[in-house]
Amino acid sequence: MLSLGVVLSLFAVAAAPVSASGGPNITGGGMTDTMTRFALAIHDGTGHFECLMPGLMTVEATVIKVTAIGGGTASFTGVATVTLAHNNPFGMPAGPMAVGADFTASVAAGGPGVGHEDLKILGMDFPGTVVHGRISIGT
Repeated sequence: MLSLGVVLSLFAVAAAPVSASGGPNITGGGMTDTMTRFALAIHDGTGHFECLMPGLMTVEATVIKVTAIGGGTASFTGVATVTLAHNNPFGMPAGPMAVGADFTASVAAGGPGVGHEDLKILGMDFPGTVVHGRISIGT
């Protein structure tokens, strides 16, 4: 018969986190020189990326794969939901415009004047340099 101490030790080992594959981690958030607000939460190569472009649209994205990383930069792909703002310049009604839209994005690590993000979605390109906040890239 196992003692209570042995049973608790076994539970502790079973509950311990398993180390991940060591994929890329891209985190951060802030605002760019184009007034775009962004948030990045990518861990082990998958996660979330969000952009709010005031007066234009919101992009809520699921990152499926980090396609390149090195030299303080990274690129990633996935699918996103695009929601148009009221009185958007497209002249389209506010609300969901696209669900499951493919996107690519690239980022450069750093804070104001150094960090950079570039979202490409629905044939449009939205680059920007960080003015508030920070982007971090690591493994």
